[in-house]
Formats: sequence, C-alpha cells, structure tokens
Amino acid sequence: MKKIQTEKNLPELIYDSVVNAIVEGLLKPGERVTQETLAERLDVSRLPVSQAMQRLRDDGFLSAVGRRGLMVSVLDESFVAQLYEFRCGIDLISAGLAAQRVDAGARKRGEDIIAEGFAAGKAHDLPALIDADMRFHGFIYELAGNTFILDSMEAHWNHVRRVMSDILIVEKNQKQIWEEHEAILNAVLAGDARTAETLAREHVETASKWLQKEIQVCREPLKRSGSTII
Repeated sequence: MKKIQTEKNLPELIYDSVVNAIVEGLLKPGERVTQETLAERLDVSRLPVSQAMQRLRDDGFLSAVGRRGLMVSVLDESFVAQLYEFRCGIDLISAGLAAQRVDAGARKRGEDIIAEGFAAGKAHDLPALIDADMRFHGFIYELAGNTFILDSMEAHWNHVRRVMSDILIVEKNQKQIWEEHEAILNAVLAGDARTAETLAREHVETASKWLQKEIQVCREPLKRSGSTII
C-alpha cells in the first residue's frame, strides 16, 4: 500500500487505501489486520486508523477474529448472490434505458473503454482491468440518465469492485468478459433496448454463478487454516 501524505480527511483516505489493497489482493481474505500494522504501513497515527477500521468493519470489509482481532472478510455465496441479484436488476434496467437515451458522443467513449479493457487484459494488469470494468458499467449507468441508479450503485461500488477482482484475476475470464461488454455496448449504440437488457442480465448472471462456484472451491482451505467464514 502507498503511504498517505496528507492529513485531510485522514480516516477516509485510510479507508480507501485499505479497500484498494483488499480489491487488488495486497490484503488477502482471512489475513489479520491490526491498527499497529496499518499505521506503520501508511505512516499515520493509530487514532485515524482506528476510526477507519471501525467503518471497514461496519461496511463488511473487515470482520472479527478471536477476542479482539480483525481480519479481511471472506466472501461467501450468500453475499455474492444477493449483491449480484441487485446488480442484475440495476444493470438490466440501465442497459435498456441507455439504449433509449444514447447520445452522439457515446460511441467513442464506449469504444475507448472497451479498447482499454482488452489492452489491460493482454498486459495482465489487474488494477487497470478493474478500473476499466468499473468505468464501463459506470458509463452505462450514466447513459441511463437516472440519478437513483447512480446513487444506488455508488453505495455498493467498493463491494462490486472487490467481487469483480475475483472474476478478473482469472485470465480465462478476461476475454469473455470484454467480449460481453462489447456486445452490450453495440446493442446500446444500436438503440436495441431489448437485446441490451438481455445481454446485461446474462452478463451478470454468468459472473454470479462463476463466483459462487469459486467461493465454494476456496472455502475448504480457509476452513482448514482456521479462518472465520462470514
């Protein structure tokens, strides 16, 4: 993790830094996290770290282990299923609205994001892949033109980022994911709301099924190590 250089909104900056470390795999599921370690890594005092850790626990990124310890929370099937059920509805509606409201400048913006996604995949750059993936979906939400969609997704954005990293880290998924993004974009640009909705729903459902399967595979080693599954 990068050291934090500013005192402005320090607990928020610490929160963001820890979330980014979890998303990028620098902090692993089940890994213990302490105030002392984080304060040393980020070169900050323990008080704002304590405030950030409380929020991280409240938001589900950290969970209790033992009497007084905290660890990086481990994803489970129920959480992923519920998050992706929510996303399925949001993404379906957004894709349909985007196809109805697409503007003249959307093509270049969308195609640029798709190109960056394919390039990040070829470079095996996970942070860039996550960033491109989030920008693609944010682009569709923006085209939909509904502030309730944007506000709803913003509240869950970091959890979506974390789950996406588990999908994107597997190389075999990357090409398929960006081909699906490209198909969604083409339907939106063509003004084909029905196809855009269908493709968006299938995209999210495929990701959800894959993730739940992978979580089951990863569960046994964590159980044997003594980590708590939330």
